Amino acid sequence: MRFADSMIVVTGAAGVYGRALAAAFAAEGARLLLTDADAAALERAAEGLPAGRVTLHAADLTRDADIDALVVAAGAAQVLVNNAGLYPFIPLMEVTPAEYDRILGVNTRAPFRLMQGIGGAMADAGRGVIVNVTSAAAEVIRGNGVPYGASKCALEYLTRAFAIELGPRGVRVNSARPGFAEGSALVSMPPGYAEAIRGRSLLGRSSRPEDFAAVVLWLCSDEAAFLTGTVLDAGGGGHMNRREGASTRARS
Repeated sequence: MRFADSMIVVTGAAGVYGRALAAAFAAEGARLLLTDADAAALERAAEGLPAGRVTLHAADLTRDADIDALVVAAGAAQVLVNNAGLYPFIPLMEVTPAEYDRILGVNTRAPFRLMQGIGGAMADAGRGVIVNVTSAAAEVIRGNGVPYGASKCALEYLTRAFAIELGPRGVRVNSARPGFAEGSALVSMPPGYAEAIRGRSLLGRSSRPEDFAAVVLWLCSDEAAFLTGTVLDAGGGGHMNRREGASTRARS
């Protein structure tokens, strides 16, 4: 097993990708520290995972006290997956300062703090892996999701910065971009948006959470031991697709 007895921290663990990541790491023998703002959903996400190998830690990642407590709970974790994220669909000119701050707080500031805290502990131990979940939205501008795209662009920059900072101390830092999976952010998209996103895949189908989990586990494994500071896009080639008819503009 690739992660036998390794401590893995997954944020946003109650979501579609978080659940898939938890199941995949558990199947590889890992011990899990799972966190999410929704305590009830986190309990449901843990159902079926190996008893005694999962710790649940409800946390609001917009609160410094909750982030500090999570860093303490993580202890000497070997892997951190910054998966938590907000993607509200708000027209650019209607985004309020509070909404902008909340999106950037969860999507960028919290990973920054966790990489300082948990990543710092990894560096002290001389080993560790961090994967930041980003998005093709970092390079594709969509009018209803600009704060989200800005947050993911910033997170990819931070990925490279922390890779430079922590690499000499034995910590690898990479980003991974998932495709859109059924049951993820698609459920809150405007009419027509989800269908357009699906149509961008070069492989003729939507992403599956398990597709992305497999990519993240590979990035965290010794098979990727010489890979750091990179962005791996696992979105079925959708970020490259500029074919006519593949527009992500929602229908009115």
